[in-house]
Order: sequence, then C-alpha cells, then structure tokens
Amino acid sequence: MRPIYEESRIPLQIRRLMIFDEICQLAQKKPDEIVHLSRYTQLALGVMYLRDFNKYIAFGGVFEYAHTREEVIEQGINVFPNDELVRCAITVNLKPFTKPARTPIQLLWHWNSYVKNRQHAYIDYCEESFFRINDEIDWEYPPHKFHDRLVATARLPLWDDRDELIADVYRDKKGQPRPKRYNEKRLG
Repeated sequence: MRPIYEESRIPLQIRRLMIFDEICQLAQKKPDEIVHLSRYTQLALGVMYLRDFNKYIAFGGVFEYAHTREEVIEQGINVFPNDELVRCAITVNLKPFTKPARTPIQLLWHWNSYVKNRQHAYIDYCEESFFRINDEIDWEYPPHKFHDRLVATARLPLWDDRDELIADVYRDKKGQPRPKRYNEKRLG
C-alpha cells in the first residue's frame, strides 16, 4: 500500500509537511544521527535531531562530478565496474539544506527556501553512476546534466515539477527514453 504522502490528491505543501513531520519523529527517536524515510530517500532527504540544542537539520544531496580518474578516487570510489578504467563518476554529496529548526514547520520553511528555483535531477537506483569519458564530449552527456544539481527522487513529492528546473538525463530532447547503456554506446 502506498504511503499517504504519495497521494496526488493532497496538495504538495501538505504532503511535504507530512513527510517532514514523520521524519522528524523518527529523528527524535535516534538523536545525533541522520535518519531517512526509506532507501529511496537516502540520497535526497535526511534529517538529524541535535539532542544538545533540541533542533532539527535537514540534509539533501547534490550531484558531484569527477572528471578524471584521480578525482574519482578522491571521492572515495575505488571499486570500478567490470575492471575497466573509469574516467568519470557521479557521486552524491550530502549537505545541510537548512538552518537548525525547532519544529517540522520551520524545517520545511527553510527547506523550501533552499530548494526553490534550484535545478534538480531525478535519480533511479537502477541507473549506473559510472561513465566513460573522452576529450570530445558535448553538453548532452549525462554527467554534465547531473553536475551540481540537487538530488530529487520521483517516489517522494519533495520537488516542484517545473520543466525548466528538471534535468532529465534519462530522456532525449524529444522526451523519448534513452536506450539502455546509452553512455557506453555513444562513446564505444
């Protein structure tokens, strides 16, 4: 059964408040550690309850782009798929999106002001995060589209679906899904 906050009949801001209320209750039970609603939100949303200050902080993910093998290793990735030389990787840097807040409503207020008008990209756990790279790459290449975007997840209604803010790395300009292994076929 779907959680109530995935019901599209409920206005988006109310659903966001429900999510923040639920995750703040979970965070209060586990103080001083980041709590996620589910595995689908681990990269996009986490909340920490600071016991000493009695306040909450919300964390969100931002895509980072490693251009060279050395940058990939610096990001802590040392296992490369299929024993191939990987020259580019996309990782997620979890960072605080809000100031410390006493209530879920304050937390949501700070969250909204941070993510408003920021470009974001939806993630899918089936997608690969490693890409081959060479000298001649245009701006349509997925790593470029991911770079510096906020991480959003289609499974939770935390983001406004304004087309100009969404970087859809899984579809081409005509809206058609890209073929599987798109990144390797282009450069192979």
